Amino acid sequence: MGLVLIDKSAWVRADPDDIERYGEPCLCAITRLEILYSTISPADYATQYEALALFRDLRIDTQTIAAAESGQRELATRSQHRISLPDLILGACAQQHGADILHVDRHFDALTAVFSFRSLRLPT
Repeated sequence: MGLVLIDKSAWVRADPDDIERYGEPCLCAITRLEILYSTISPADYATQYEALALFRDLRIDTQTIAAAESGQRELATRSQHRISLPDLILGACAQQHGADILHVDRHFDALTAVFSFRSLRLPT
């Protein structure tokens, strides 16, 4: 089993044991920031921060951003470029690291047209 980059949509809906059956669960800075943004108190933030620190980190760098820009440009030729920036960067990050993306978000299906990753939709 390979790397599985977890999107926030999957994080909030999935049981942690379910996530591991898809592969090695990973996060990137964008997903961590999105999850921490949604916390409701300092204690919740601290708890979530500790939980997120247990996951392997897939880096985002200038190569990731360049791939995201290229992907967005290609999507624009199809009038499909209005995808959230976190999702766009997640797609580029998954491609860069050879990871799949676990999600509950239709945008990732569109992103597979411009990035090389497997879209794993979590059953809802």
